[in-house]
Amino acid sequence: MSLLTSDHAFEVCQAALATSTADETEVTLDSEEDRFVRYGPEGPSQNGDRERHCLAVRLRYRSPEGWREARATVGDLSEESVRAAVGRASVLAQVAAPDPHRVELGGPVDVPGSALHRPTQDHTFREKARWIDQAMEACSREGLVPAGMARTTVRSRHLVNSAGRRVEGALSRASFSLTATPEDGLSDGGVAEQTDCDVGRLDPGRVIARAVEKGSSGRSPRAVDPGEYTVVLEPLAVSSLLLFLSYQGLGAKEVHEQRSFLVDRQGVELFPSSLGLYDDAGLAEHPGWRLDGEGAPRQRVPLLEGGALQGPVTDAQWAARLGTANTGHGHAQPSAQGPSPQNLVLAAGDASVEDLVGGVERGLLVTRFHYTNLIEPRDVTLTGMTRGGTFLIEGGRVTAPVCNLRFTQSLVEALQRVTGVGHRAEVAGALFQGEIVCPALRIEGFRFTSTTEL
Repeated sequence: MSLLTSDHAFEVCQAALATSTADETEVTLDSEEDRFVRYGPEGPSQNGDRERHCLAVRLRYRSPEGWREARATVGDLSEESVRAAVGRASVLAQVAAPDPHRVELGGPVDVPGSALHRPTQDHTFREKARWIDQAMEACSREGLVPAGMARTTVRSRHLVNSAGRRVEGALSRASFSLTATPEDGLSDGGVAEQTDCDVGRLDPGRVIARAVEKGSSGRSPRAVDPGEYTVVLEPLAVSSLLLFLSYQGLGAKEVHEQRSFLVDRQGVELFPSSLGLYDDAGLAEHPGWRLDGEGAPRQRVPLLEGGALQGPVTDAQWAARLGTANTGHGHAQPSAQGPSPQNLVLAAGDASVEDLVGGVERGLLVTRFHYTNLIEPRDVTLTGMTRGGTFLIEGGRVTAPVCNLRFTQSLVEALQRVTGVGHRAEVAGALFQGEIVCPALRIEGFRFTSTTEL
C-alpha cells in the first residue's frame, strides 16, 4: 500500500459520497507514509515503515431543532468497508442530539496548492542509518550515551462534500534528534533536534554537535536556589511554552466562554513591540496544512502585533455565530473542540544568542522544558521542568551547568517581560507532535519554584 494518486483518492471519496442518502455528507481521506528509526546506545532499537489510510464519513440530517450529525472512520478502502462506515454514520447521526449552532456545509473554495516533497518521501532507512552511525561515533568519543530518532513522514488529504467542495492538501516532515547523556548518569543529557519540510535541509552534523557539546559541558552540575531569574530560552524551550497557545486561548470558542487570556486584553498594548505572533499555514519556509478539517482555506492570522493581542481564529460555526470571517482553523467535525491555531510563528528579532546571553548579569540558559502542563488558562500559567542542558549565566557569559529546576510561570507575564528576541527562527518540536516556528527569547523575572539533584 502507498499514497494514492490525487485522481484515485478523489474517486474513493466520490464513491463514498454517492452511497449516502443523508441531507448533507462530507468525506475525507487522509493517507500517510511514515518511516522512523529510534536508536539508543546499542544502535537502532525500533523502526517502523507504516503506510495507512483513514476514510472519514460525516453525515448530517436536518431537524427543526438543528443539525443531527455523526462521523465514522475506516482504514480499509474496499467498497464493502466504506459502505459499512456510511451506514454506521447514518445510524449514529439520526440519534445524535441536534445542534442549533451548526451551519450548512460550505461549497466550492480555492485552496492554495501543495504537493508532497518527493525527496522526503523517498528517504531511505540506509540514509537514516548513516545519521545514527554519526551520532553514535560522536557520543562514543566523548563518553556519552546516545538516544534519539530519525523520521520522515508524508501525508495527503482529500475532502469532498455534497455542497460541491472538492479540495486537497499535502504535508511533508523530516526530523532528527539526539540526546547525549554522560555515561556515569550523574547529569542530564544534552538535547538537540531539527525538523523541516525538506529532508535535504536537515543538518544531522549540526544536531549531533549541539547535543554532544551540551552533554559534555553539562557534567557535574551544581544546584542553584529557586527564585526569579533572567533566562535565555532556546527555541526548544520557547516552543514548549507557546504550544499551549495552540490548545488554549486563541480560538473563538474560548473567548466566547470567557476562559481565554484574550478576554479584556484584545487590542491593549501590553507587550513589547518586538514580539510578533501569527498563525500561518502558508509560511514558505515551513508550510502546514493549507485546508482545515472542513476543507476551508487556512488564513494567515495576526495574534500579537504592535504590542497588542489580536485574533481569535475561527471556523465555519464560530464565524457564523460571531458574524466574522472564517479563518479556516476548524477541526474535523463533529467535535466539541473549537477552532485553534495549528501553525504558530513567533517572528525573529535582531539579536544573536550571544547577544541575548551578553545582556544577562546573572541568569540561566535553558535548552528545553519537559513535562510542561497548564495550571490556569486565563493567564496561561504553566509548570514544568528544565531539561536537556541548563547553564548558569554570570557577567554575560555561560559559566557552569546547573541542576534542573521546576518552574511555575504565567506565560502572559513572561511575554510582557521579554527583553530580547533572537534573530534566527527555528522549527521547534514540542509535546504531542506540535511544532512552533520561533527564535530564542530573553525574559526577565522567570519564576523557578524548586530544584533537583541532577
